[in-house]
Amino acid sequence: MVTTLVTFAVSCKKDAAQPESSSDTKEASTEALPAHFKVAYYAFDATPNQLPLTQFANEANVVVLFEGTAWEMADSAHYGSPNAYILNVNPNYHSYKAIKDHVRVLQQRGVKVLMNVDDAPSWNTTTPFTTYNGQGLNYQQFAAFVKTCIVDSLHFDGIALDVEHLGSTAANTNFTNLVKQFGAYFGPLSSNSANTVYTAAIYSGAQAGYAIGQTPSVAQYLNFVEDMGYFQNNTTRFNRWANSIGPAKTMIGVSKQYNTLSNATAAASWLPSGGNKAGIMVFAGNVDSAYTNTIFRALN
Repeated sequence: MVTTLVTFAVSCKKDAAQPESSSDTKEASTEALPAHFKVAYYAFDATPNQLPLTQFANEANVVVLFEGTAWEMADSAHYGSPNAYILNVNPNYHSYKAIKDHVRVLQQRGVKVLMNVDDAPSWNTTTPFTTYNGQGLNYQQFAAFVKTCIVDSLHFDGIALDVEHLGSTAANTNFTNLVKQFGAYFGPLSSNSANTVYTAAIYSGAQAGYAIGQTPSVAQYLNFVEDMGYFQNNTTRFNRWANSIGPAKTMIGVSKQYNTLSNATAAASWLPSGGNKAGIMVFAGNVDSAYTNTIFRALN
């Protein structure tokens, strides 16, 4: 894909109200990508949730921040708020700085830290995002905005799309153009393919996911996809995507809410007949640290 450079007067900037700490100036992790991904989602609103980011998943090599947005964390003066959900739902975090400080600790351990990015019905239009001051961004501008927030400002290691907000509506070309454009900045076809991770959580109940998980020309921009149909048969949901994009680009997610420990560890140790899988994902891994780490230790 040829990337078109677009200049526009929108940026993610550090919140002037928060003094810069030494942790803010450190770059994203330069650790090589792992052969098998152990992906732990830190759901800020998980219940129970007593552990901070630095303690919940010591076996993980990828952590996804789930809740909030990159732009509110990178530019809290315009997008954030002391009343923001992400700052009030979790006993460990009441400031964006506290979250970023713990991200740095994880990165110093070699963990790749990703920010969740929700899809939206607007992704099926020519204006997938509107800024705080009412400026509509096209897919190229929005992807550049996300990169500026996540890489240039926050120094995180990539993004994880949460593809479920269009429901039964299928993705159109506007949607897939944006998904591919993110790949200019994150993932295997990006300018920083050795250090960034780009993934998407999809499942059969959200039609937009098929435009990624069963479309090799789109999936090539991502390191892997994660099936989040936790309540479905593990092998069936793996093959739903792997049969199209290959097992090495596919993993399933498990969740304590739906998957017993024996079911989840069996999924982690299982290998497809067609080759290696991408790894395993645990959603809301901070609900039960022992559950999460046991699953990662079982991964083949």
